[in-house]
Amino acid sequence: MNILAVDATGEVLTVALGSLELKSAAKKHDEALLPLVERLLKKARLRWEDLDAIAAASGPGRFTGIRIGMSFAAAAGFQLGIPALAISRLAAAAGRSKADRVLGALPGWKDEVYTQEHKEGKPVGAAAFTPPKDWPGVRAAAEKRGLTVSYGETTAADLLPVARAALAAEKIPPFEPFYLKPASYERPRG
Repeated sequence: MNILAVDATGEVLTVALGSLELKSAAKKHDEALLPLVERLLKKARLRWEDLDAIAAASGPGRFTGIRIGMSFAAAAGFQLGIPALAISRLAAAAGRSKADRVLGALPGWKDEVYTQEHKEGKPVGAAAFTPPKDWPGVRAAAEKRGLTVSYGETTAADLLPVARAALAAEKIPPFEPFYLKPASYERPRG
């Protein structure tokens, strides 16, 4: 199955297809995304019509980046007549671990940490954010409860296993953004 994944939620834009992943540090992800995908398709020796689905990081992450990636996936999926999937970065982080009970954790804005517990690949409870000073205690408490902590940035490649599992189970997640903070949170106050 040919699933194209895009993650525009962070500093680095990433796109992945199969075992291939390309990255771009361009500041304007909206301008860099299409050329990067075209380069990836060429490298994979595939055409747009060969794609079976498109997955986009739905968050948490930068508000504008979430919208860029999801808009791209929605438009391309519609144009090609294939599913567009919104994949949580916390599910992708948890999916990197093969453990049954995982605390997916991502670095967030202002050194906060976004977290969500997952059991057998499914979210358990609500996602949360933790101030940097509280993260060591939250991590220790999770490990004491027997959770494996999977912490770190995600890329488009991390979205692919979650997207494959959703398609195989025929459970397409709702195509909606996953915001933990309001859009105004990242703007400096003047």
